[in-house]
Amino acid sequence: MHFLNVPHSVESVGRLVRASWGAPPSLPSLHATYRGVLAQDRPFAPPRAGVSISYEDGSWGTYLQENRVFESIFVGRQSTTKDARRLWKEQTEQAMTYTRGTYPALGYLVDLLITDVVLLTSEATGGGSASHLPGLVAISPGPKWTTMDFAETLVHEMTHLNLFVLDAVYGLYELPTADLAEQEHRVVSAVKVGELRPLDKAFHSAVVAVPLMFMQHHRGETALVDAFAESLVDCCTGLEAKRDLFTPYGRLLLDELAEFARTLDYSLVEMAFTRTDLAA
Repeated sequence: MHFLNVPHSVESVGRLVRASWGAPPSLPSLHATYRGVLAQDRPFAPPRAGVSISYEDGSWGTYLQENRVFESIFVGRQSTTKDARRLWKEQTEQAMTYTRGTYPALGYLVDLLITDVVLLTSEATGGGSASHLPGLVAISPGPKWTTMDFAETLVHEMTHLNLFVLDAVYGLYELPTADLAEQEHRVVSAVKVGELRPLDKAFHSAVVAVPLMFMQHHRGETALVDAFAESLVDCCTGLEAKRDLFTPYGRLLLDELAEFARTLDYSLVEMAFTRTDLAA
């Protein structure tokens, strides 16, 4: 699975850096040079290292609201209390530490691809990321969230961000994003059961389910599989019916996704994390 393969993501981020700066980065400098590229392309530069955690009243939170980014997450926004800020910051940091220790490959990708987290209180629950704001994640935690919920949300959004990188470097679709939203190009979502979504969003919904199912399987839980195993297959079947809308590279990722969806073979995920033959 190229979309969860660390060597492939490293190569892909390196290509983005080279396209911007003219020279490929060394592996030790990859995180710093990628952040340098992000500093050129976003309203606010990322921190030089680690993750910047802010709230709805910070620079990023204000920008997102003024520019109507992640509107669904900001619905019913309220001021986050001091106690919630302290707790959520601790849980976010604990979630990153947990992910690094328990799933080193996923932890590496989270550290590489997430640079800024905006935490907020709203009527919504969940996270958001966008192709035009690489590195940034917004999260509206649920009232009973644990560190595990934060970990899964960070991995969820990291996987979206990784797909955005892969799309930028190799191209996933034969049509522009706006055209993929046309009714004839819509596919049933993997998680919003029965809802037709633009092809790219349906593809994202299926791909991000894979690492979360893996994490829950590793913990001996089956909630996601019980809820979405059937709809994941339905989504893949719909995507395969529109195979001509994917580039050759996109079809490769689709085939890898569909194989997992139909087998739920978690060894495919575990082996994919570090396979060096997937790098190029």
